[in-house]
Amino acid sequence: MKVRRIDVRDLEPPQPMVRIAREIEKLGEDEVLEVLGLKPFKHLLPRLRELGFSYELTEVPEGYLLRIWRSGRETPRKAEELRIDENTNVGKLIERYPEALEILIRFGFTPLRSRVLRKLLPHTVTLGQAKRIRRMSDEKFRELLEELRKLQEKS
Repeated sequence: MKVRRIDVRDLEPPQPMVRIAREIEKLGEDEVLEVLGLKPFKHLLPRLRELGFSYELTEVPEGYLLRIWRSGRETPRKAEELRIDENTNVGKLIERYPEALEILIRFGFTPLRSRVLRKLLPHTVTLGQAKRIRRMSDEKFRELLEELRKLQEKS
């Protein structure tokens, strides 16, 4: 197997997840991605299985070494009800209201266009955190929340 290695120890959140997502999108059937990080990737691990990847996590002197490879089996998650506000987890929002994806992209959350990033990144970020990351104004954020809440009214 071919091994590719990346080091995300000096990246600020959510950049480690973005970098990992981009790398696993390109991961071939006969490749292993090794990721060296400072933390144990607790938000990432369940998402990897959902995406059809297997992994092995080891604590090493430099931090944590995560080895990722394709297993070929995706596992769906259950949808749940949620309140839409600044504390709403973006991943849960998209799972419950798939139409929210297009609204979020329209409001500037363009990394969500990537299928892998949609599975990894949103589960670690709330709407409020995403607002700060995108440097969205309070007014624009209120508009976003209003549009997202209309999805709840429809269902």
